[in-house]
Amino acid sequence: MARQRMAFLVFAAVIVAATAGCDPGGAKTGEEQPDVATLQTATAASPSRSASPTVEAPRFRLDDTDADRAAKMKPYDDCLKQHGLDVIAIRQKRKPPLGDAAREAANKACEPLNPLPPWEEDPANPKARDFTYAVVKCLRAKGVDVELSPDGASYGYRGTPDDPGDVEKGMSLALVCRREVAKTDY
Repeated sequence: MARQRMAFLVFAAVIVAATAGCDPGGAKTGEEQPDVATLQTATAASPSRSASPTVEAPRFRLDDTDADRAAKMKPYDDCLKQHGLDVIAIRQKRKPPLGDAAREAANKACEPLNPLPPWEEDPANPKARDFTYAVVKCLRAKGVDVELSPDGASYGYRGTPDDPGDVEKGMSLALVCRREVAKTDY
């Protein structure tokens, strides 16, 4: 009985999926009927005012080039500019800084476009802390004086403004270690 019910549900789902794109209204006078099924209907439904399109943020990857990263950041940066937050112009003192409320509003409006970190480093990834620990281990093996944060989610290099040696060395080797570790089980 349970198998028959499951088979019926699967069959019904297949039928619904197969007919979902069909236009039941037929062709209008003077219009050609398309040769294939389409997801477009004869009359476009107007979107609800309360409905907002779902935008999925791009995700950075460990193997992204600088050009890849810039391309993924562009929609977010453009959105911030449209909302009056041109970070580069503000840093270069070509524009005055925004007030807290305006800055927060711009950030809130554009947050869906802000690229996500690489999956290996995303806090939503249950293996992210293991990945970070493995990167720290790799950096130490390459002679970098690096310290894991107390929560295990990040790391920092030891150095001072007078002697930035490990900071510079760590920054130059971090991507190498992140990519090496990513080739393993992450």
